Amino acid sequence: MPKDYDFFALARSSLKYAEQQDTSLKCAEVFFGMDEYINIEVEENSIKNSEIGEDLGFSIRTIDNRGSLGFAYTNKLTKKSIQNIIKIAIKMMKSGTVDPDFKNLPLFYDKYPKVLNLYDDNIKNLKLEDSIKYIEALIEVCEEDNLAISQSADFSSNYFKQFVFNSNGLEINGKETYCSISSNMIIRDKGEISPGFDEQIERSIKNINAIEIAKNALKKAKRNLYRKKVKNMKVPLILTPLGTINLILNPIALAINAESFQYKRSFLLGKKGEIIGSDYLNIEDNALIDGAIGSASFDGEGVPCKNKMIFQNGKFLKKGLLHNSYTAGKEDIESTGNASRNSYSSIPSIGISNFILKPGDFSKNEIVSDIKEGILLDYTGDSPNISTGDFSGLILHGNLIKNGVIKEPLNETMFGINLLDLFKNIDAVSQEFKIYGSFQAPFVRVEGVRVIGG
Repeated sequence: MPKDYDFFALARSSLKYAEQQDTSLKCAEVFFGMDEYINIEVEENSIKNSEIGEDLGFSIRTIDNRGSLGFAYTNKLTKKSIQNIIKIAIKMMKSGTVDPDFKNLPLFYDKYPKVLNLYDDNIKNLKLEDSIKYIEALIEVCEEDNLAISQSADFSSNYFKQFVFNSNGLEINGKETYCSISSNMIIRDKGEISPGFDEQIERSIKNINAIEIAKNALKKAKRNLYRKKVKNMKVPLILTPLGTINLILNPIALAINAESFQYKRSFLLGKKGEIIGSDYLNIEDNALIDGAIGSASFDGEGVPCKNKMIFQNGKFLKKGLLHNSYTAGKEDIESTGNASRNSYSSIPSIGISNFILKPGDFSKNEIVSDIKEGILLDYTGDSPNISTGDFSGLILHGNLIKNGVIKEPLNETMFGINLLDLFKNIDAVSQEFKIYGSFQAPFVRVEGVRVIGG
């Protein structure tokens, strides 16, 4: 990162300059974002691309008394370039759409939560040659297995630094790191081809285990070999952690996005304060977990982050929506600290922090052992309709369960259910869980799911 930029001085002069351009300006926000990164891509089990770089830029949001928004950005941090960008934002604001729902940008905060272990100096100082060692470990696992025929994979490391300033006196900055690795393994046996995928995202490089990720991907691929068709049935459905993310956590995360909710695009409309699931449906969005990928002390608008309970014993809590400052202003409430921005080139949207389905009191073995006939679902490429909650899709990775034993994988097998029915029919949640990025998910058992065989 360049050492000669005084971001505080640049931000203050930028805000002052914006205020001088138009007397109708109500408020403005300045954002600086920096990303130092390494990316390595693998195709057909060999390195195809490696990249090391840096992206640094400035953006400004301007809003006038009518609620009209202007936004512009640049990666050139000269005085002239920044002033030109401010003029563009003001011009866009003056010609923009009037929005009476806009209330204000966040106000000044004098206190932020302390969240530990979001930064690892080893990631910031990581060299390309050190990164390649993780990829080589993936490649070696593939080469040593008799059934593995190919692998696509990637490794990335990122060091972020961001600064948020606005005309209400808010000034906050912070830094973080993360690294990720993934493996998509392809195997073949007796003429049948099967894929398997696994990934890991961590704040600290020491937690990355390339060999384990590759072996997990291989294991999943082998578990999906020799697929068989099954008959139509109505049976218990066991969701693996990935299945839980696919059918419970991700749809709920989308449905409780306040923007979707306010535009009436959520199947949870009219359900606030109601019990819509079993006692095992306990979900929180917690940004304050030390070292977790989704954690932060402040969000993309500089609002302090927090832990929010969304569902408690099946009840969709009245304060269960995720807000940024705009959607919160529409309801005359405080932002939940869920403003999310990918970089300086985007305006804040709404996103989760660490989205968690709390573990239950069953072991995974207990959940499976008493099932005479059922289905284990790991992955479906289809997604529920977030407006209605209806789901109908193909099981891409799943297995038949017979007398408490996970048996052969499924071929041409579909299932359908409405998510509200799924939530009500949850009758067991495991103590064990897995973390995938910002999601933490256990195994979940759902009673009475209709399965359509090939």
